[in-house]
Amino acid sequence: MNERNTHKGTVPCHTWRMIRAQEEDLYYKRPAVPGRRPAIVMPESLLVSKAPAEPAAAPVPQAAPVAAEPVPSIFDLRMEQYGDELARLYREQFHGDLAAWDRLTTLLRQSWENRREELCAQDQRRTADAGWYCRRDLLAMAVDAAGFAGSLAGVADRLPYLKECGVNFLRLNGNGSQEELAALADACRAQEILLALPLKADAPQDAASFHAWIEQLLCLAGLGADAIRLGDLSRLPHSVLRMARLICQLVCPGVLLMGKAPAHGEAPYFGSEDKPECHLLCRNNGALLWNTLATGDVSLLRHEVEGSLSSAGLFLNRLHGDSGLDWALDYDWLKEHCGTDENTHRQYLNDWATGKFPGSNSRGELCREGKVCGTTASLCGVEAADYEQDSVKLEQAVACDLLLHAFLLTQSGMPLLTCGDEVGQLNDYSCHEDAARADDARNLQHGPFQWELAAMRDNQETRQGKQFQGLRRLEQLRGAEPAFDARANVWTFDTGNPHVLGLGRWYEGRKLVALFNFSGDFVTAGAPEGGAFDELIYGGHYDEIGHVELYPYGFVWLLQQEA
Repeated sequence: MNERNTHKGTVPCHTWRMIRAQEEDLYYKRPAVPGRRPAIVMPESLLVSKAPAEPAAAPVPQAAPVAAEPVPSIFDLRMEQYGDELARLYREQFHGDLAAWDRLTTLLRQSWENRREELCAQDQRRTADAGWYCRRDLLAMAVDAAGFAGSLAGVADRLPYLKECGVNFLRLNGNGSQEELAALADACRAQEILLALPLKADAPQDAASFHAWIEQLLCLAGLGADAIRLGDLSRLPHSVLRMARLICQLVCPGVLLMGKAPAHGEAPYFGSEDKPECHLLCRNNGALLWNTLATGDVSLLRHEVEGSLSSAGLFLNRLHGDSGLDWALDYDWLKEHCGTDENTHRQYLNDWATGKFPGSNSRGELCREGKVCGTTASLCGVEAADYEQDSVKLEQAVACDLLLHAFLLTQSGMPLLTCGDEVGQLNDYSCHEDAARADDARNLQHGPFQWELAAMRDNQETRQGKQFQGLRRLEQLRGAEPAFDARANVWTFDTGNPHVLGLGRWYEGRKLVALFNFSGDFVTAGAPEGGAFDELIYGGHYDEIGHVELYPYGFVWLLQQEA
């Protein structure tokens, strides 16, 4: 049989076993006895009995997958921190209108979600530095867009001039589209200039008007505003101010709230340490300074400065407001300490400021609200000296102008200049020839910016150059000297002269003593501080400062460093 069928049952048993062994990779050993049919020797691995196979383990039931908890957003985390207080204030103010509350929270979340990435990053940087807006190098300027540059786009083109003035906080008045405001905000950010825009919506009276008010606030913040001006704070309940602050904390914590507080009642609008309201308040002390110039008596000014030293908030200090001087003074104190009658004194101040009082060189005008309007230079006598071509008067008028700005820079807080003051811009009498502007004397101090004057700012042979360079020198000294830090200890002292105000500042071992002569006479004054001092502005040295001579409308910044 040449071919074999190797299937089981048709071959011998041993053949089948061999085939099977080959299939299973077995091997065989022949016996040593010849002629005997070899026995199949199975490998030991096959001879060892195997343990019975373990039954397959029953499948372990798998738990249903657990969905990962969503990571809370920054807005959610902020709501956990501020939401309860906001909800409570909202219910109290608007009588538990739950539907309106839902609309508000939806608005807040959408505003946060729509906030641009660069603004969110800015918010985080500022949140990490709570005192970012208290730097001593911050210098504000009030600018009217139309008068300064014709339009918002024109303001953006003129930002290099503001930088040259040392301005890095722009308080802007002007109209324009949202696109124009956003473009200006971006341009200011590129120049490292903070932009403060006004909130023009009416003060909220109910839930609906509150939504509109908040919506405009958030719109300005979304356009890139660094500060929102709330206007006259006496129109707003403290609960509304607190809610506005909480809403900023939720949506745009890098945005400041600022406003104008009533005279002699500013501090409450800062709120408290644990429940803050406004970041900045515009101090209404312009009338106080001009009263001091008109009388030559610093007693009321010293009283008011001492009264403000306990405030923990940051003030914006300026020489006069947009609507003029209203002579809002502490007449009760004046009557008690000086025997002053309010009506008589108001009439004197009006006569002095408008040049009607004999010997006055001030050139202001009364507006229909009874306030005195005029530019700083015209009120200081620059206009009268220019007209009379009197060089002595002009020198004193420029000195008076710089005296007021030096005091502004010495105060705690942020100085707020008026555009045009840096080059001594005078009253704009062309407003009387314009029927649209003639009835409002406030236009006298809001004339178009005179770029021809600004062109002379580098020439110190001109009064414009003297004013610009003199003011710029003071600003640079303030920004560089630690004694002007917002955290400095500040005090007043008796100078021994009723015309001279003394102001002291101390911070980290550096003591600054300032003397301001509010009269047109040569005077001597002193300070109860021992040791030698160096004069910062003019570079002089004093072995002692018990007797310091001051020029008419002169001032000194005296510095002493602890060893």
